[in-house]
Amino acid sequence: MAQKEKPIKSCSDVNELFQRPFAHRNFFFVILILAIILTLPSLWSGLAADDFHHKLLMDGSDSPIRLLKSPLDMFNFFDGDSQHASEFMDYGLFPWWTYKKIKAAFWRPLASLTHWLDYTLWPDIPFLMHAQSILWYVILVISTVILYRRFISPAWIAGLAALLYAIDHTHGMPVGFLSNRNAVMATFFGVLAIIAHDKWRRDNWNAGLVFGLIFLAASLLSAEAGIATCAYLAAYMLFIDESSWQKRIVTMMPYFAVVVIWRFVWTYLGYGIANIGAYIDPLSEPLRYINAVKDRAPFLLLGQWALPPSDITTLLPPKYWIPLWYIALIFLVLLTLLFLPILKRQRTARFLAMGMLLSVVPISATFPSDRLLMFVGIGAMGLIAQFLAAVFERNQDRPKLNLWRIPANILAIILIICHLVISPLLLPVRSAYPMVPKKYMKSFMIIDGFDESIKKQDLVIVNPPVAFLMSLSPMMWEAYNRPMPRHFRVLTSSLFQPMEIYRPDINTLVIKPGYGYYAYVLDSLFRNNQHPFSIGDKVELEGMTVEITELTNDNRPAEAAFRFDVPLEDTSLRWLQFKDGDFISFTPPDVGQTVFLEGGNIFLN
Repeated sequence: MAQKEKPIKSCSDVNELFQRPFAHRNFFFVILILAIILTLPSLWSGLAADDFHHKLLMDGSDSPIRLLKSPLDMFNFFDGDSQHASEFMDYGLFPWWTYKKIKAAFWRPLASLTHWLDYTLWPDIPFLMHAQSILWYVILVISTVILYRRFISPAWIAGLAALLYAIDHTHGMPVGFLSNRNAVMATFFGVLAIIAHDKWRRDNWNAGLVFGLIFLAASLLSAEAGIATCAYLAAYMLFIDESSWQKRIVTMMPYFAVVVIWRFVWTYLGYGIANIGAYIDPLSEPLRYINAVKDRAPFLLLGQWALPPSDITTLLPPKYWIPLWYIALIFLVLLTLLFLPILKRQRTARFLAMGMLLSVVPISATFPSDRLLMFVGIGAMGLIAQFLAAVFERNQDRPKLNLWRIPANILAIILIICHLVISPLLLPVRSAYPMVPKKYMKSFMIIDGFDESIKKQDLVIVNPPVAFLMSLSPMMWEAYNRPMPRHFRVLTSSLFQPMEIYRPDINTLVIKPGYGYYAYVLDSLFRNNQHPFSIGDKVELEGMTVEITELTNDNRPAEAAFRFDVPLEDTSLRWLQFKDGDFISFTPPDVGQTVFLEGGNIFLN
């Protein structure tokens, strides 16, 4: 006769039933299956943004908009050469406000190698390229399972942490955007470095140091974000290592040496960041970088722990950052207060928290985006699992005070909804559409291209929502052998900002956007505030000259005059404007007349 199941008699029995699946040895396979299923839609997401630069390079294109030179150097976008920048500006790939000495050259040979492999083995099958990215994500998830099991006990909490990490929606873009594969790779090698270091220090496995150094180097050679590996190694030194302080510091010296050598070679080979708005080199601009950490870190942490995604800042003018920054700060302060009892009792929680916070510091060198949170999530997901355990388990580590218990229960519900309900729903969507949701794609770029007559015309886009995203259009046309315009001119960005357009003569338009020029994060990629314009400055391009006629309070152009070599009605110019969610023909106003264009609203699409 089959034995009857025992009735559930107490809350502890309920907890045991809840915990049992997460602690089961086969739960590992459930996590992997979920990671694969939830990122599977990325297989059909095709190419996006920087992927087209890779395609032009590997196709051997001699196009005037091809940026890259070597298959093993696929992230050297702006080399700091004024002549090169002038050529790209003259065609229109770079907007007219570009500072000619901008530099954004990243040394990522391991990531480049994987893309070279893609284009060598299956050059016209993005499906298989994305399959490789999913494979990298799967082995990253495997490594985090091992990491959590080494650091978090009991086993069910480690299992929950691994599940949370595997289904985290912030990983959608690194998995679904081929050119962002480097973030997954850097995190994978970083996690291996942390595991190897732990085996060295706690298990006396001396080979762990050697492997730790190798994995750290591999992480750095995959992406600069690999420096965040050191955040967790430093946190390990502070809270996990139990040797003398002198010995702890000595154990960090080999890793420090690897970072110094990497940075020296990185600079010696000519890589670096300079004169670019959205990126900062911490060593060459320390004060600007410190200020950026203050401004950007709250958005990144809010995006990791709750909503909205930190990417929202790329669509907002700076004046709207302030209220959101305060909301993020208040949330993080409340979060810290509720986590204090756990941080006081558990050194693993302190390790995870410190690793998380320190890993936010290097990624603050660029604009906030969830794609940067791969390392941050390691600490965050471990902390969430420990917090949920403290809230729902009745043990000695659980604070007894109602002052903690009631708000902690509310926070626990919020975290469960965000990370166990919303996150697995968002991950497949963000994997399938890593850049822009398909519904809004035509709001940011012109996908279909034009007929053959465009080859003899300059295409002038008066007011695309975001100039940077609009510049992706000619790359797509070239990559897919569609007719290219003679020149490509983007005059400004209009996302949510209206603009005034006045025509003083037959050849000139004077445009005054509501928030000024390059007000948005992505458009500031091409120029930083350390190189402001002055009234009267001119930018001369073939067929068009731009003159700055008015400045904003922060020394950005507030108004500019665009003088063309031919009358604006000349058939060599093809005019478009963005209106009601689509690009339509634009007719310049009559001489002496002014027209007003509404702000580009992508949600009308």
